[in-house]
Amino acid sequence: MSLILPIIVLIPIVFLVPLAYLGREHAGKITIACSIIVLLLSAFAIYSAKSSGYGSVSFSVLYISQFNLSFNLALTNITAILLAMTAILFVAVSTVGYYFIREREQLYGSVLLISEMSALGIFLAGNLFLFYVFWEITEVMMFFIIFIYGGYNKRYASIKFIIYSIMSSLLLLIAIMLIYSATPAHSFDIAYLISNGSLIPQSTQIIVMVLLLLSFMIKMPIFPFHSWLPDAHTEAPTTGSMILAGILLKFGGYGLILMFLMLPVAATYAPYMAAIFAFSAIYSAIAGMRQTNMKKLIAYTSITDMGIIGVGIAASTSFNNIGLIGGTYAMMSHALAISILFLIAGTMDEVYGTLEISKITGVMKSYPLMAYLFIAGVFATIGIPLTAGFIGDVLIFIGAYGTFGALGLIPIFGIMVIAAALIWLFERSFLKGEEAKNPYRDIDKRVPAGAIVLLASLVVLGVLPFLLLNFSLL
Repeated sequence: MSLILPIIVLIPIVFLVPLAYLGREHAGKITIACSIIVLLLSAFAIYSAKSSGYGSVSFSVLYISQFNLSFNLALTNITAILLAMTAILFVAVSTVGYYFIREREQLYGSVLLISEMSALGIFLAGNLFLFYVFWEITEVMMFFIIFIYGGYNKRYASIKFIIYSIMSSLLLLIAIMLIYSATPAHSFDIAYLISNGSLIPQSTQIIVMVLLLLSFMIKMPIFPFHSWLPDAHTEAPTTGSMILAGILLKFGGYGLILMFLMLPVAATYAPYMAAIFAFSAIYSAIAGMRQTNMKKLIAYTSITDMGIIGVGIAASTSFNNIGLIGGTYAMMSHALAISILFLIAGTMDEVYGTLEISKITGVMKSYPLMAYLFIAGVFATIGIPLTAGFIGDVLIFIGAYGTFGALGLIPIFGIMVIAAALIWLFERSFLKGEEAKNPYRDIDKRVPAGAIVLLASLVVLGVLPFLLLNFSLL
């Protein structure tokens, strides 16, 4: 079992070989095959961990002995949820990818495989050194996805994205170096730091906490560090938006979890952080209602959801683990649900040649399946019962109420506002208007196939949450 984790992480790199030799005409099949294999192996690893204990599924090889640094991977209760999220999302992204990408397919396939490898690696990383390396690789790959395959203003959006990313990475790197220097054993090991974080001097803990909080607020993103996200989503290709919303934003959420687990002092400041996250959720929900671009509106719902997730993670410090587990499950559900919305929005851009809400009309009459999939994605995003989002939201607000009282329920208003904004979008663009004439492009069967993969996963994990959740932790 010890080898399954490095196999999962390295499989996308192995598939670069057939991609290089077989060429662009087979690029789509290669990326789909890779993502399916990763999904099956991830499911087996999670099943084995639940059966025999998460401590039994790990891997470690000494890398640089002088720095007590190992190449170690570990599957925990939290990372199992994020591993499933990543594996499912990349199946959908690989399925639909070559409907949207029509140039440099071989290069795109390579970037996609490297992105999958680094995304898997960051959630399975057993030490902060690997965490940072995989973090950086994914950011560079996303820059190229936007810069090469983006829209009209792709240069502006990609440069803005990388500037914010560099700021986030620099803060993270300084914090990691301080943690390493301040621990008695001088270790990067995450399990060790979680167990021995109290040994770090409190003054150093506060400095590290501030650095990490700023880094993860940029990545999630949280107001006032959010302005890069709507621009990146608008210009990124559809699959880029799916990876960005589904994976990269979760780096910040997962980092926030690690911060609370490693630094005991963070519990003292949890109410202030929760207030920041709650304000960000409500602000972005209101800002989203003013958007006229379909992707920008959906992007603001992402900021709202990540703010709510932040509240749940902050609440975990004093009310068992309900908020933390709920925040993790909500990250998974948000990744899959928001990807459906971006997938349908990107498809409408292909068909209508625009993302302006006022110019996209009559979708229900012209493409009823797209309309049904979009509204299903809306319901999953706002967390109706029988979807994974419902489980995540319930756990978040139980934890938030237990820790912060009635104030912990304030972010519910953010959900209400984004629900109204998304339903307004559906009513205006999908229900109103006549049948589309002379579409720019026909819809390929790969689009509904990818959306159905995501929607089916949301329903299965909403009806059967015990497949991933360890209820003994709650």
